[in-house]
Amino acid sequence: MRSALLLIIVLLTLPACQPESSPTSTALPQPVVSLVSVNVTRDLVRLIWEVRNGEGRKFEIIRKNHSEPPWKHFATVIPENGLIQIDDIAAVPGQGYTYRLRIFLTTGDAYLDEVQVEVPL
Repeated sequence: MRSALLLIIVLLTLPACQPESSPTSTALPQPVVSLVSVNVTRDLVRLIWEVRNGEGRKFEIIRKNHSEPPWKHFATVIPENGLIQIDDIAAVPGQGYTYRLRIFLTTGDAYLDEVQVEVPL
């Protein structure tokens, strides 16, 4: 496996979207996510987020190939030990991808983070 330098085109942290309805007093706190690691080689894209207030909650990662615009479901995950890790072994060398993290809330869904990467040749 040949390693290459990581090429991150854009690292864009989106503000957490507020659900349309106001949460009740029994609502759990909004999770806070921070991208803590990006590792891109020609054979693997690995993204790791740290998650606070997210234990037991479902998150969805969706992915878009820059040459094929529609977003597609990539994975549904629950944080383990305060982390979400995804390994994309289907990423194609020479292609660019955008990954988006979405939380499922009782009051509605919110997109919390987005990252773009280029897979080296």
